[in-house]
Amino acid sequence: MSDYTTKYRPQKISELDLTSIREGLEKVLKSGKIPHAFLFCGPRGTGKTSAARIIAKAVNCLGKKKDFEPCNSCDQCLSITAGTNLDVLEIDAASNRGIDDIRSLREKIKLAPSGAKYKIYIIDEAHMLTLEAFNALLKTLEEPPAHAIFILCTTAPEKLPETIISRCLRFNFKRATQREIKEKLLKIKVVENIQVGDEAVVEIAKAATGSFRDATKILEQASFAGGEITVEQIKELLGQTVGLVPEKLLEFLAAKDIKRGISEIGRVVETGGNLRVYTEGLLEILRTALLEKLGVSEWEIENTEGTENLLKALKIEEIKALIEIFSKAAQELREAIIPQLPLELAVVEWCGLQTRLSPKATPALGDSARPSDSTLSHSGLPQTTEVFAESQPSPRFKNDRSVSLEEIQIRWKEVLLAVRPRNHSVEALLRATRPINLAGGVLTLEVFYKFHKDQLETEKCRKIVEEVASEFLGSQIHLKCILGERTRTTEVTEKKEEYTEKPVEPVVPGNGETTDEDIVEVAKEIFSGIVE
Repeated sequence: MSDYTTKYRPQKISELDLTSIREGLEKVLKSGKIPHAFLFCGPRGTGKTSAARIIAKAVNCLGKKKDFEPCNSCDQCLSITAGTNLDVLEIDAASNRGIDDIRSLREKIKLAPSGAKYKIYIIDEAHMLTLEAFNALLKTLEEPPAHAIFILCTTAPEKLPETIISRCLRFNFKRATQREIKEKLLKIKVVENIQVGDEAVVEIAKAATGSFRDATKILEQASFAGGEITVEQIKELLGQTVGLVPEKLLEFLAAKDIKRGISEIGRVVETGGNLRVYTEGLLEILRTALLEKLGVSEWEIENTEGTENLLKALKIEEIKALIEIFSKAAQELREAIIPQLPLELAVVEWCGLQTRLSPKATPALGDSARPSDSTLSHSGLPQTTEVFAESQPSPRFKNDRSVSLEEIQIRWKEVLLAVRPRNHSVEALLRATRPINLAGGVLTLEVFYKFHKDQLETEKCRKIVEEVASEFLGSQIHLKCILGERTRTTEVTEKKEEYTEKPVEPVVPGNGETTDEDIVEVAKEIFSGIVE
């Protein structure tokens, strides 16, 4: 008994799953002008080699009733379908990629077909050929025998030389839509009498990521269990855990609820969920929501309840920020020592630092990934009021309340981001400082190197820092710098006691000690990388 992939492989042009390919090949074959070389490009599992075999049958069929459709009953059609036809050769370029293989092909192609009208060479994964092999093949494509047809199939057309591409009739096999995959699966369901619900079929179509072959294999594997195939069975087969849906985490992210968001990730780990699959599902929902926001309706996206909620609540900039944050987390999952840590950090990054501020609402952060509590809608979901850009004016603290030193320290990174567009060198200097006192309109910074202190006290640098700090605090601010000690100890020196009640770690990358490497890096930025 053959598997579903082989059993339900298209055997005629009218059976090809992709409409654009079906119509294109019909026009070519109807015209009677058969090109000597085809190039089929597209993702895996979209029907490239199936279409190549159909062309081989169509041009060699002995009993076709139409101008383009093979009869699938004559000797030529049957032998090509069975893979035993001597005049139709399939070559795997991944294992036959050298110049010697192509030279052998060039010698054999000179011989007339043994029984067919045309000699067909199907070269799969053509991009794997070496440059020397391409050069040898090019000579044959330039002056092909009248009885020879080449069909090159590849998933990476950009790796093919332009000289090869220009001599082929190109067809682009696009990734299948969920609707097209559903239609194919429903046909198999009827023929095989498989008990599978529409929701389970949709789940398979999503998991197939545009591949007809993958979708067929998943359905076949699920059918081995017998009985009715449910969504839960499909998710279990795909490595997903029932009940752990990304929509819950998205709900907590929209509400900026760090505790519940991290708890949800912990629940995924405790119940044995696959974090990679879970994150992929989360990103798929975000991607679908983004495309819908952009009005990409021709993709025929299947909306879920989670997607609909995102469409109503979030704006394009916010969805984009979430995608960027969790895409980075997905990459870090591969090498994480603590499996859930990248996702937990992603939750913290999205929610921002506002939960550590005063209960009163504060303006939106300058960072595009951190909308503030004050912009939450009545549904608890963040609403973006403007397009985020690094060069936009920095938000201010409200004038109707006093600003604590702790808030300055927490939002010190935002000050650095606001300084950077004005002067990169000043921002580099500030990275190795920390605010330790705010009193009487004077902001005191602790600086760990005399060189930094001297630079920051110059009129140009001091003016930039004072202007940005004044914008943040809503009142005129003057800058004062003191030279501190380069230690990581938590003991407070006598000098620091004048300004702080308790020691605070400097807000620099890594929240650690300013090392010699840091100073070299800062110096490189200041002096345009001259430092060795």
